[in-house]
Amino acid sequence: MVYRDERGVEYDPVPFPTHEVTDAVAVDARRVHRSAPRRTTPPYTGNDGAELAQQPRSHRRRWTDWQWLAFEEHRRCVQELSAKDEPFAAVMVVRPHDPAPR
Repeated sequence: MVYRDERGVEYDPVPFPTHEVTDAVAVDARRVHRSAPRRTTPPYTGNDGAELAQQPRSHRRRWTDWQWLAFEEHRRCVQELSAKDEPFAAVMVVRPHDPAPR
């Protein structure tokens, strides 16, 4: 991305260490344009509930009734499976290796 401040000076972002999330630029700079165009996901035409759940929310206004039914059924199944998914405990016993049998 390229940033430009009030005086028209352009700034290139300075990479931070990997644990940082933001770019280092002047405080009064604003974004001029994106470095890469946005990718648009084509609308999904199938009836697979798992695939419909991964689609962007903006695609939902173009879904058919069958797609809505598949999506709701998938959501209901996932909710039922998560409700029945009870945590369980596991124990691992580690014994020291004894080279000489008794």
